[in-house]
Amino acid sequence: MKNTKAKAIFFFLLIWLANGAFGQSYRTFMDEWKQIVQTARFSFGPFRIFPYLNFKNLGFDNNIFFEDHPVPDFSGTISPEVRVYWPLRESLLLSFRENPEYVFYLNQKQQRGFTNSYSFGLKYLLFHRIVFSADYLYGEHLQRVSSELGRPTTDAQREYSFGLFYETARKTSIGITASVNRLSFKDIQTPDEAISLSQTLNRTERNANFEFYYQLFRDGYFFVKAGCTEFGFEQTSLERDSYSYQATGGLRFPMIGPLQGTCSFGYVKIIPRGADKTGYSGFVSDAGIDARIRRLGIHLGYKRGFNFSYFEKAFIFVDNRLSGGISVYLTDFLRINYSYELGYFNYPEALNVPSAEGKAVEVGRNEKQGLHSGSLVLRVYKTIGLGVTFISSRWTANVPGVDRNRSSIGAYLTYQF
Repeated sequence: MKNTKAKAIFFFLLIWLANGAFGQSYRTFMDEWKQIVQTARFSFGPFRIFPYLNFKNLGFDNNIFFEDHPVPDFSGTISPEVRVYWPLRESLLLSFRENPEYVFYLNQKQQRGFTNSYSFGLKYLLFHRIVFSADYLYGEHLQRVSSELGRPTTDAQREYSFGLFYETARKTSIGITASVNRLSFKDIQTPDEAISLSQTLNRTERNANFEFYYQLFRDGYFFVKAGCTEFGFEQTSLERDSYSYQATGGLRFPMIGPLQGTCSFGYVKIIPRGADKTGYSGFVSDAGIDARIRRLGIHLGYKRGFNFSYFEKAFIFVDNRLSGGISVYLTDFLRINYSYELGYFNYPEALNVPSAEGKAVEVGRNEKQGLHSGSLVLRVYKTIGLGVTFISSRWTANVPGVDRNRSSIGAYLTYQF
């Protein structure tokens, strides 16, 4: 009896803590100040505290490495988080975030891992109009680092970022941002080969942007960003050093009637410094729209951009992703979801791959990923729900030895019921 009562208390404590988290989006200094002061779950002296607890992928996966020789296992990720803010005199805002994670595998013990992420932030309001910000982030995760690589590994980043903005009385903001981000990846040993991610992907990214935000409605903005990025790789012999120019614009908005989401479209041009590398220039997008009409929810999304490839000869690949989903609220406390994502990515450079006869031939590699997802979600407290999801994915390519399948079933916690 005592054990059952203790479990119930722990469960409801988890839900209570999770309700303190809130989504991050662009806000003026005073909007962010007011939200933190008014919505903090806990206060300790001058500090405002937002605790958070999550778990994901808690279940069975029939192909945990997403390879053509499947390895099944039970797995799960536990991810507690706390955000602490110290608001001072309506002109200075200090912040701290701590987010440890533990990834568990029942049989593949070598895949178990503990990672930690944390950050420090400062925002200072000067003359009621000028906002200076500085942030430091250390992030480490055990995850699949890109759509190109199915096997999980550990990646880490150290980022320093700065911003200087001028805010008008109508909450229009104009400013500049700059950042330095050091990215590192752990090498992978598979049954067939060693994958040296550190050699091909470890790099430092230096970025500078001009940014403009115009408030169209409450907490919603039209925005424009334009800037440049320099990519410096640790392994200089591969001649991957490059730089890019990018410009994007769009709308970021909260729930307006039935709509919520972000629409961002733009142009990017990446220029490799190595003479034997092929760059990329063209359209990019990061758009996702959610609509809610009574008991029906609809999601549409489209993403397009480039990523650095872990293949030594490939340099980059272009990733296109279309997604769509539907949610039906059967009752006030029960929801079913279905979604499908279709991804295409291709390589601007031809790669040497083995033919059916075993000879090496050059081809323009193209790959396709399809992912079906269905879930049942039970609302347990306000907008918080417990869900069980089934995922089935298929990966195909125009080169041999790449086609593979993966299915999983697991439980998760959601804060958007």
